[in-house]
Amino acid sequence: MGKRVRRKRRTGRIMAAVILLLVLSAAVSAAVRNAEIRKLETGGYPKQLVELAKRNRETCRFVKNYYRYRHTKFTIDLQGEVQKGEIPLFLQWDKRWGYRKYGGNYLALTGCGPTSLSMVYCGLTGDTRWNPLKTARWAEKQGYYIKGQGSSWDLMSKGGRRLGLKVKQRAPEKEEILSALESGKAIIASVGPGDFTSSGHFIVLTGVSAFQRISVNDPNSRRRSRSWDADRLIRQIRQVWIFG
Repeated sequence: MGKRVRRKRRTGRIMAAVILLLVLSAAVSAAVRNAEIRKLETGGYPKQLVELAKRNRETCRFVKNYYRYRHTKFTIDLQGEVQKGEIPLFLQWDKRWGYRKYGGNYLALTGCGPTSLSMVYCGLTGDTRWNPLKTARWAEKQGYYIKGQGSSWDLMSKGGRRLGLKVKQRAPEKEEILSALESGKAIIASVGPGDFTSSGHFIVLTGVSAFQRISVNDPNSRRRSRSWDADRLIRQIRQVWIFG
């Protein structure tokens, strides 16, 4: 009986120590992040980009490199990132295009639409010419950007067809979405407030598992680019465009 009590106490102390370490680690991480944000706030960085870093900690390095790369015209070669039949993950805040403007603001902030369309085009065709920057410039020129709102839904339907893609616009019906993904099609989804955004956002659905978990490429987050429960995801979808 005494050994059992001592074992329980030892286990309790170990658990308490682990919890304390986790709490301290979280506190240190938060302190470091807050220090980074304060440095951005006092460093003369564009306010929009500072707010981006506050909302999405993944973008801190991108924002910190603003003065280093803002005027750099990168040669965008995606051939090593694209394989026909597989949808690549492109991020709207990639330094190669994220500092450029789309709709009067940085593509890092406004570019989820053209970045999503670029992912689908490159993945389905294997053709890397329509990178996110080229797609964004073309979309704005064609009038697919709505000031104060972002990319219009027409970018996915009419714009996708003008790029030579087969597109069907649909309401978010679970069975149709799963069937399309199972047959190898790619889907761009417009989502509302929830796991991906507080307003509106475009994401790409790239596949589905046997357990009805849908693989997502989020142009604004590596962390959220993963598999999601189908029901949870579809509840957040406003409209879908099925490509392929």
